[in-house]
Amino acid sequence: MVLTINVLIPRLSAVTVAVVTGTEGPPQTHIPLDRDAGLTGYDVSYVNATDLHSIDKSRLRRRPRETRST
Repeated sequence: MVLTINVLIPRLSAVTVAVVTGTEGPPQTHIPLDRDAGLTGYDVSYVNATDLHSIDKSRLRRRPRETRST
């Protein structure tokens, strides 16, 4: 999950990201995200706030959005 705010990304050479996992951890460090967040690998995903990284923007890939039927 990219943590750098969108307006800054074009001006920076690197962005800050957090690891997303399907493994529940301590509630102080693992923030739950349900499927409404657009993550579909698990029923509930968790952002691990202790596993942050700065990566070069060239490593980012745009993931196609899934279309939902209503």
